[in-house]
Amino acid sequence: MRKRLSATKLHELLEEEFRKTAGDHCLRCRVPMPAYFAGAREGPNWRAGSLAECDALCHTILQDIAERLARRYDLAPSRRRS
Repeated sequence: MRKRLSATKLHELLEEEFRKTAGDHCLRCRVPMPAYFAGAREGPNWRAGSLAECDALCHTILQDIAERLARRYDLAPSRRRS
């Protein structure tokens, strides 16, 4: 069972892992906020936004990190204010 995290906390983890891996190779690319994916049945209920192709391969680095974290974390449902 995957642990549920807020979108903010999941984004922080994605960003932290991305910076550890990409390091100073690219300072231009930014990790997008993860988005809830309603169609999930057995896999994670979120997707990381994609990055444009980058010479430092940031787009593939982010994809690898998202796949790894998706095995451990789900996105907690957002609380809507009434």
